[in-house]
Amino acid sequence: MIRRAFSFAGRFWLLNTVIAAILIAFNLWAYDWTTSLLANVYVPLAVIGQAFALTLLMAIALLPFLLLPGRLRLGVYALVGGLFQFLLVLDGQIFTIYRFHIDAFFIKMFFTDFAGLGIGWLTVAGGVLALVVVIGLMYGGALWAGRKHRSLKAWPVMTLLFLMTLGGQTIHAWGYAHNMRPIVSLTYVIPWYMPLVADEDMEKWGLINENLIEENERIEVSEASTFNYPLSPLQCEPDTSARPKNLIFVGLESWRFDRMTPEISPNIHAIGEDALVFNDHLAGGTVTTTGLFSLMFGTSHLYWDGALGSGTRPALIDALLDRDYDIRVLANQDIRANKLYEVFFRGIEPIQAWGEGRIPTGDAALIDKLLTSVDAEPEQPFFSFMFFNSTHFSYWTPEGYDKPFLPAKKLSMSKADADTDPVPHLNQYNNSIHFVDSLIGRMKNELQARGLWEDTIVVITGDHGEEFNDQGENYWGHGSNFSRYQLGVPLVIHWPGRTGEYDHRTTHEDITPTLLTEAFGCANPISDLGTGESLFDDSPRTLIAESYVNKAFIRGTTVNEMYPGFVKTYSLDDINDEATTPSGILRDVQKVQSRFR
Repeated sequence: MIRRAFSFAGRFWLLNTVIAAILIAFNLWAYDWTTSLLANVYVPLAVIGQAFALTLLMAIALLPFLLLPGRLRLGVYALVGGLFQFLLVLDGQIFTIYRFHIDAFFIKMFFTDFAGLGIGWLTVAGGVLALVVVIGLMYGGALWAGRKHRSLKAWPVMTLLFLMTLGGQTIHAWGYAHNMRPIVSLTYVIPWYMPLVADEDMEKWGLINENLIEENERIEVSEASTFNYPLSPLQCEPDTSARPKNLIFVGLESWRFDRMTPEISPNIHAIGEDALVFNDHLAGGTVTTTGLFSLMFGTSHLYWDGALGSGTRPALIDALLDRDYDIRVLANQDIRANKLYEVFFRGIEPIQAWGEGRIPTGDAALIDKLLTSVDAEPEQPFFSFMFFNSTHFSYWTPEGYDKPFLPAKKLSMSKADADTDPVPHLNQYNNSIHFVDSLIGRMKNELQARGLWEDTIVVITGDHGEEFNDQGENYWGHGSNFSRYQLGVPLVIHWPGRTGEYDHRTTHEDITPTLLTEAFGCANPISDLGTGESLFDDSPRTLIAESYVNKAFIRGTTVNEMYPGFVKTYSLDDINDEATTPSGILRDVQKVQSRFR
């Protein structure tokens, strides 16, 4: 009896896997096929593997119901299987229209803001009818699975499916590590897909082929493009004589919104006295990759796979290269390991794209290297990307540095809890900002001495914020929630001829499109260049922010953070405060998620 029940479960699982693979495959219309043999092998393995993984979860959830009597068991399996397959059908329709997959937020808005979805009751009625039909068909499938099938052994087939899933995940890990665009560009097409990434392990095991990485970097963008960015070719004025000659992006690791004060960052604060200051500014995420991606591309990090897969550089970089700007990459952090260098500066030789020596020493050396490059070609217009690392946990200052904030102590994340006194650790963090601020003050003075300061736009900001249990919920560092402490960063822009202080909401997604249109004379509309607005436009923003795993939809002071199966809604200013999701936000989310797809 038990053996027969398990045979039924195996055959029903196999049936659902086949159907799920077929339904997932319908989404492949959004994938750009290439001549890559490995990619063409990977695509069916990825589709089948995801179908296998999803139906495996369903099969495990249904195991207790094998104890039910025959007909009742068939009914439960048909109901759950029908709901599962209907969800895949519905997801395919949603993906076709909105370019995103069903998640907890969509489900929440369906029940709380139905009008905001733009779906009519007739459509809902049709959906209910389709659900009934699908459940009926699955009941027929359950009857088939309950019969004796002497020639059909489900478990050998399932073993084969497991090996195919493992093969697909292995190919993805290899392809991702080697920047194989046709492979990584598939991820967003498959619903709820989380493929394997193992760059560090592969490097440790000696499995990285540097020649293959270089070969993949030379592949033309058109061979594998699921990222339609920018929406139209750049239309920028070639004449730069009336515009600032140089552009510098200065990034402080983990620099949060309330740490730009005359005491903590006196030099940057002084720059802000005669510059543009944006007081309600949010990064595009709460970790380095998400924050810097939104800064450089002017888009949400949700386009990361598309950018990596297509080999598309930020529009700002391409515009500057077209104008013969020298691109000077100066990062005291390994931005190759997290693929930021590949995504931002593909094909451009960096001055430094890795950590060098002790962290404070490496940060100080960035200024020296910038000035050396300036002195070597004093008439050459340049863009410099500068990323300082001393402000990263555990917050560094040079030996013998005169720390203005005491007592100061480096934070041990593993030992921090709700009872840990944050003051000495916050002081150490403030000291590290004070040190990097001194380097930026030196950069300003040196550029002024060379007569370049008033001919250079300097954007100073952070990649994300940093929390020290500010909300009493034992959050330390970053990447763990989307409150202002982890998402809010300062933004100061020295833009010769422009000054002002702005209190409306701005985000990292606003910066490069604004520079392209207002500093470099590009005639493209902002919507062609990013998912934000002009920095000087006070229109409401809907931000899709991301961390290591989670993402959040943010409108005003309301945060809707996505968790598996549910949405946590809270205030941007305090995670303990409840908030109400604004009506119509899903339409704004759809606009962001479909802009460049």
